[in-house]
Amino acid sequence: MGRTAKPRSIMVALAEPHKRIQPVLARATQLAEAVGAELLLFHAAFESALSGRPHFDSKRLARARGWRLDQHTRALERHAQKLRKRGITVQTLAVWGEPAHESIIRAAIRDGVDMVVAGPHEPRRNNATFPLRQTDWQLLRLCPRPLLLVRPGSPSMGPVIAALDPVHSNDKPATLDRALAEGAAALAAALAVPLIVVHSIPPALDALYESESARRKMREQAATAIHRTVGSAKIEAGDIYVVDGRPEEALPSLARKLRAQVLVMGAISRRGLRRFAIGDTAERTIHASPCDLLILKPKGFSLRLGRVHREPVILPDAAERPGRLSKT
Repeated sequence: MGRTAKPRSIMVALAEPHKRIQPVLARATQLAEAVGAELLLFHAAFESALSGRPHFDSKRLARARGWRLDQHTRALERHAQKLRKRGITVQTLAVWGEPAHESIIRAAIRDGVDMVVAGPHEPRRNNATFPLRQTDWQLLRLCPRPLLLVRPGSPSMGPVIAALDPVHSNDKPATLDRALAEGAAALAAALAVPLIVVHSIPPALDALYESESARRKMREQAATAIHRTVGSAKIEAGDIYVVDGRPEEALPSLARKLRAQVLVMGAISRRGLRRFAIGDTAERTIHASPCDLLILKPKGFSLRLGRVHREPVILPDAAERPGRLSKT
């Protein structure tokens, strides 16, 4: 997907496909219907009790893994059938492997999806912290595709907020701001909602300026830099905010005030590391976010995954299954 293009194919990573209520799937469905995208319902299955070792693996274990994988596939298909009746093109894929985040990433790359949608599968209180799983955190770090993390119970009609850092006080690459602006604009257009651009100025920066006029000039320079970024990205923003406060406090506060449905942020690249790390500020902001999060990587992000360890799987024959799904 180009930075300004609407997603044409969306992977939905379902942690527990057998559950009837699926906030992640509901959000992905909303987006797919808005832009006419195809959906890939995906599940990475693994159970340590069914994981053999080189000297202990057997055909019996392979068949047991096949039965479990078939159950997950049938659960995915039950969700898919409902969506196909709404006119959405849906495919399903369940694989056996761990860790789950690597299976998700490999499938996203192999199938060429434009966006990955993931997140908690259970509704939570509105004032609770963002309940991310270990798989979600690893996707934050490593997923090369735009990653939409769904917070169950978040607003669904408000604006999209892009958090920019024009002075790069949080160690973001300079090119990331433009990618964030373009990605946020594409999502706002897809959802037909306003785009809001914001930059927060940490209190610690005030110590660098001796007078109020100097601090005011610094804020004006930040606003000018944001307008320059928005202009270079050739997008339109409904409002631009320069707010005082730590990002982990100011950004969630503004999102809550505006009832934003998505906060767009960038993953932080640490010098000398091949992989991306989530910094303390970003982690606290994610925990405090009252809405969904769209996480983007800067241009040129490259990924190296570990070696694949495949365990044999023997799927049951159609005659062995307890029931057959009707074709659509």
